[in-house]
Amino acid sequence: MNEDVVLKANHPQEIIGGWWAKAMVRITNTEGAMLKFHCKSKDDDLGVRVLGYRQSFQFEFNPNIFFKTLFYCSFEWQNGGGVHWFDIYVQTRDWLHCKICEWEVKQSGPCRRTPADGKYKCYNWGK
Repeated sequence: MNEDVVLKANHPQEIIGGWWAKAMVRITNTEGAMLKFHCKSKDDDLGVRVLGYRQSFQFEFNPNIFFKTLFYCSFEWQNGGGVHWFDIYVQTRDWLHCKICEWEVKQSGPCRRTPADGKYKCYNWGK
């Protein structure tokens, strides 16, 4: 069963005449255990969420025109392994690579799909 959850994080002050394109982040749990995570930005707290295997959560927002948008998340699997942190959206890193940033989250680290070729680029967990 795949239940997608959509949440919109809107910052009207960051839109100039409506021309600034929205971005979206989609997080998918690709491990067998339940994944608990909590994502935030400086302005938004998206709350604690839980995803089962192959379930997704997505949110969209208006990136800052000064390229300062940052969303960070903590991730913890039900079967242990501790809490991991990762900056799930860094505007200076992600803006040119994806308007819809699709992440597969694994215990070894998060992997972002590259729209141009469909391959995944994996990252290490943050400190």
